[in-house]
Formats: sequence, structure tokens, C-alpha cells
Amino acid sequence: MTGCQSADVATAASAFPDVRHLGLRHSDLGPRGAMSTSALARLFEHPRVMLPLPRFERLAASGQFGRFRILLVGQRVERHVDSGGPDAQVQIGTGIRRIGTSSFTYGQALFSEGVLVASAQASIVLADRDGPKPLPDALQTDLRELLLTDEETPSPSVTRDEASLRPEHYGAWTSVTTRITDVDANRHVNYIATLGLYDDAVVSAVHGLVGTEDIARISALLPWRYDVSYLGEVLYPGDYRVGVAVTGHDDENVHYDLGLFGDGRCLGIAAASAARSGLPLESLPRRVSGSTRG
Repeated sequence: MTGCQSADVATAASAFPDVRHLGLRHSDLGPRGAMSTSALARLFEHPRVMLPLPRFERLAASGQFGRFRILLVGQRVERHVDSGGPDAQVQIGTGIRRIGTSSFTYGQALFSEGVLVASAQASIVLADRDGPKPLPDALQTDLRELLLTDEETPSPSVTRDEASLRPEHYGAWTSVTTRITDVDANRHVNYIATLGLYDDAVVSAVHGLVGTEDIARISALLPWRYDVSYLGEVLYPGDYRVGVAVTGHDDENVHYDLGLFGDGRCLGIAAASAARSGLPLESLPRRVSGSTRG
């Protein structure tokens, strides 16, 4: 696995206004004894939910803000180094990267023994039945107190042309079925759980090319970076398809476009990077249309 550290990622837990100490569970570790990117995304979710927003919580409890939904519209998760162990202790720092008119973006990092293991961003929109709602003053005040830097950074999003929203963009397909255990309190498949569907699609598309049934070797094909945009709800019960296309590669990594489709429409798109791990490049599922991204 080869990762790259973004310039705006803090390199110490002390740089974050909120720091949580967690112990890893055995179920957080994959076949190689390290955390997968999908497992890291689950670890990042809880500190975001627990980040204190006292003024907004009082406003919402009073009913003055009206009915609203909290929508995760995009997230980026990047694993920089392998880390794990069933008794490992980690720290997750959480703050705010960006404040917009109707959305805001979390910035996070996970550390183990002082080493930056992974980083994440997640963009949130408040909405009602009519669409996005402007952030109330109470929430903006809470968020400003949690800003990581004076200079705000762009929200995570997947840059795509319209071709990526169409099935013909993708060169390989995997059928996936949602599980009842993936459904959260919002009564749809949790946005974090959809990363597992993308994991399944990548491995299904390429694991036969490495000529091995070694599960540890196969798990090395899982992406170390995801940049995801959520376009619609994934439900249970449900059967979906995930399209896979290679958009670029180098000696160490392969870069993928992924599209999640159901009910005749695209419900999500993702860019992912994974270690090449001996994959024969000439046999990879190619992008059928759209622009090249290296």
C-alpha cells in the first residue's frame, strides 16, 4: 500500500480541538492484521457524531430550527500506513475544515503511538423536504470554534464528467446485496457501509488476475484511498450493481472509477486508489468513456 499525505492534514493529535482515545477491536482488523480503509471510515464516524455543538443542540431541541435531516454528501478516507493489533490504542482528532452556507466539512486524523495512520474529511448538509437549509447562526458559531485552521479548505468531492453517471462508463460489473445489519437509525443503508460494497466490487473485478486464493494477498487489493460522493439512498432489502473502471496506474498503484447503480439510476460515485500488488495492467477493466484521471 502506498499512500500520500495531503498538505492540509495535521500531523499531531494536539492540532485538533476534539481528541478521542479508542481501543481497536478484533473485528476492526482485516486478514493481514491491519485496519482496512472501510474499517477506518467506521472509526471516524463516531467522533464526528460526538463532536459537541451545544448551541445548535439547544436550538434543535427547542424546535425553533424546524424539522431537518443531516445528510452525509461526500467523504474522503485515506490510509497512510498499515496499523493494527487487537490491543492497539489509537487517537482520533476531529475538527472543522470548512463552513459553507448550508454545509460544513469535518477534518479528521487517526494516530497510533504518535504516527499518522489515516486522515478523513466528510461533508454534511442540513436539509428538509424542500432541499438544503441555511446553517443557523447558532451552528455557525459552534463550528467556528472548532475550525482547524484560519484558511478553509475545499470540501471533498469526486470530480467527474457526466459519463461517470452512466452505466456505459464502466468496464466491469459486480452485483451486491444489502444486509439488514448495514441499516442505521435513518432507516437506510449507512453511508459508511456502502464502502464495503465498493470494496467487494474492486476485489471481484481484479482478484482473479493475481492467480492466488491467498486471502491476505487478495485483501491487499483493497483501496487505501476513497473519495466518495453520495447521490441517493441505498436501501434494504435491495440488489444493486457496482461498475468498475481503471482510470490510471503507475508502478505501485491502480486508480479506479466506481459507480453504484440501482432502480435505474446512479446512487453514488467514487474514486479509489489501491496497491497494484502484481496485477497485470493489460487485463484490468478499462474505462469505456470519459476523461482520464491519473
